[in-house]
Formats: sequence, C-alpha cells, structure tokens
Amino acid sequence: MAVLPGVRRRASVAFPFRVDRRMLAGVLLVVVSLAGGLLLWRSATDTTPILIAARDIPPGHVIQRDDLRIGEARLDGSLASMALTEADLEAAVGRMTSTTIHAGEMVVYPDLASGPVLGADEVAVTIPVAADTIYPGMRPTDEVALLATSTAGRPESTTVTLLDRATVFAIGLERRVIRSSTSNDPNDGATVANITLAVPRSEAEAIAHAVANATITVVLLAPQETSLQP
Repeated sequence: MAVLPGVRRRASVAFPFRVDRRMLAGVLLVVVSLAGGLLLWRSATDTTPILIAARDIPPGHVIQRDDLRIGEARLDGSLASMALTEADLEAAVGRMTSTTIHAGEMVVYPDLASGPVLGADEVAVTIPVAADTIYPGMRPTDEVALLATSTAGRPESTTVTLLDRATVFAIGLERRVIRSSTSNDPNDGATVANITLAVPRSEAEAIAHAVANATITVVLLAPQETSLQP
C-alpha cells in the first residue's frame, strides 16, 4: 500500500502476552512491603556496643578495667546520648562512680562523678585521718600535701613531708567503733575522714607503709601553691 508523502506510518508492536494492571500493582505492593519489612528489621536489630558493669560497683569506687564488660543494646532517644559505648572505655577507667551500678546494668554518664580523673601513672589511695584534723571545706579537686609523724608524743618523734602534692579524689566520713579496750589507735571511737587521693603509682607503697605505721596529716594547699617545698 502506498504511503502518502508527509504522512508518518505508525509501527505497531505485538506483545507476546497481555499485561494485567491489577497483577502489576500487586507485585509492586509485595516489593514495597518486603522493602519496608527489611528496613524495619534492620532498624530493630541495629545495636551499639555499650559498657556494662561486670559486678556490683559501689558509689565512690574508682572504676578499673575489669569492672566493665562490653554488651550490645539498641539505643533510642535520650539513652543514645547518656550511655557509655565501647569507644568510651578508656575514658571511663579511672573515673569515680556517683551511685551504685549493679552487675549487668548499662553504665550511663550520670553514674560517673564529676571531678578529677586518674592519670595513666596514678592510683587512688584512701587515707583515714581524724575528721577534726582536716579543713572542713576540703573537697574533691583540692590540692594537698601529706605529712607523716612517727612515734607521735615521744621526744624522738619526727615529722617529714611524705608527699609534696596530691589531688583530692573523694572524701567520706565514718564512725569508728572501739574493738578492744587495749586499742592504741587514736582514731578508734572517733569520726574518721577517709580521704581518697590521686597519687603517683611510685609513691603508693610508701604512703601505705606510713598509713600503717605513722600519723598522717593532710595539709590543704592554697590554689597558688604547688607544694610545701620552697
């Protein structure tokens, strides 16, 4: 058949089968449902490595590495900004707890007390002293010096500077009870201040020996002072 000039001929394409629009809509609906379900499943199983207490941790405790373990949890809402994750492990070690953290509980930032942090070469040492021998306004982050007096009350008694400077980590009070009528401990039966200090690891042994064998005096340093030495 002749084609008139200027007239385009339409080409017709024959499909081997007829497309059912309802079937196509059903297939698309199934695909969308599967994709949505996959996204929902991934969201529900998206967990974050977090820090968990490996044992009961009391308040005022300086956290050690074996106090913590790594767990998995899904963090939603405000919990995401409060929880300590695996990336916070090194920063958490050396911090002091502000409350009891029970074994298996997630560690969150409010569980950590604000204050000084132990350095890489520091340890926390607790020194019991008579409460009436320390400055009543002493608080964590204050700088102090330690004096040790041997054979107190005797002519041969001497006092030396045990530690030139240390940072107060925490202060707690307790009431000591006399256990024996022959006790020579002047702190027995008195209110005792347990002062926890951040001290160099190399000084810990000497401090422990002095605590057991001498009378310790904690001297508060003024902010502008760096030590008792001239």
